[in-house]
Amino acid sequence: MLTDTMAPNEPSSFFVSYSHADLEYTTRFAQHLRSADLPVWFDRDLAWGVRFPTEIPQQIMYALAVIVLMSPTAEASEWVEREILEGQRYDRQFLPVLVDGERFFLLASSYYFDARDGALPGERELCQLRAIRDRDRAGGGGPAPEIRLAPPVRASASTRPKTGASFTKLRSFLGAGELTSADILTTAMILQAVGRHGDGWLRLEDGARVPSELLTGIDTTWARFTHGAHGFRAQLSCRRIGPGGAGREVGAPDLGGRDLSVRDDFASLAMALGWCRAGRGVQRYGEFVEGERPVGFFPTLRNPQSERHHTWHDRWVRTVLAVHIRLSTWEGERP
Repeated sequence: MLTDTMAPNEPSSFFVSYSHADLEYTTRFAQHLRSADLPVWFDRDLAWGVRFPTEIPQQIMYALAVIVLMSPTAEASEWVEREILEGQRYDRQFLPVLVDGERFFLLASSYYFDARDGALPGERELCQLRAIRDRDRAGGGGPAPEIRLAPPVRASASTRPKTGASFTKLRSFLGAGELTSADILTTAMILQAVGRHGDGWLRLEDGARVPSELLTGIDTTWARFTHGAHGFRAQLSCRRIGPGGAGREVGAPDLGGRDLSVRDDFASLAMALGWCRAGRGVQRYGEFVEGERPVGFFPTLRNPQSERHHTWHDRWVRTVLAVHIRLSTWEGERP
C-alpha cells in the first residue's frame, strides 16, 4: 500500500474508482482480478488511521491504470468524478467498466468493458491487464499496451449532463483553486456541446457550432475566480501581443485544412499563452500544467484521454484553433 513516504519503485496496483452503492460488484471484481494475480487497490484497503484525502491521490498517482466502475450513482458521486480528474491530471490510463446506465461524458472517448449483466472480465481482458502489469514491472519501457474492449459510443441526449450542473462543478473547482480539474472539465463541456465528446477533439469546422452563451459562461466563470487572469478574454488579449510584442491575430475562418497555416497559427497562439516553453518540448498534460502559469494560460482545451494516441497533438491543435476561430466572431456577439 502507498503511504506518504512510499517510493515510486514499489509495486503499483490497478486503482478502482466506484460508488459504494456498487460495492457488491466492486468486491467481486477486485477478488476476480486478484485471483488472476493482478494487484488491485480500492478504498476498502485503507489502513486504520490513514488520511484518505492524501492516500487516494497517491494511489492514483502511481496506479498501473484507473478502473472506473460506471453507474448512475457513480456518475453522481463527487469522489468518483474527482478521482477521474485526478487520474487525467497524472496521465493515468483509464479502463472503464459499465456496470449500469451509460458511459460518463468525462470518459466518452475511452473503450469500456460491458458488465451490465454482472459479467467479470474474461481471459482476453485479463491478458491485457497482465500486459500492463508486466510492462510496469519491467520498468515501463516501450509503448503502453493498447486496451480495446467495447468501442466508444455517444451518450443519449437524456444522459448528457445539463449545462447548469457542469457550471456548478466548474465554479466549485475554481473556487477551491483546482485549476487543472476546471481545465479538463471546460474542455469536456465544449466537446459535449457540439457532440464531439465521444471523439475527444474538434475539427476546424466544429468551432462554428460552439454556442456563444457557453463561451460567455465559461469565460465569465474563469475570469471571476482568477481575477481576470484566465479565460477567453484574457487569451484574446494575450494572443494579439504575444511574447515581446511579436504575436499576431489567430487565423481567419478560411483556414480550411491547410496544415501549414494551421501549424503557424497554433504556434503563434501557443507562444502568446505560454504553452510553449523553451527547452521543454512537447509535454503530456500532467507536466504541461505544472509550474508557472502565465496570464491567459487556461483554458488549454487539452483532453488528457487522447494523449495515449500518437495523433493527440494534431487533434489538440485543431481543437484549439476551432475554438479560437469561433472566438473571433464571439467578440462581436458579446454585449
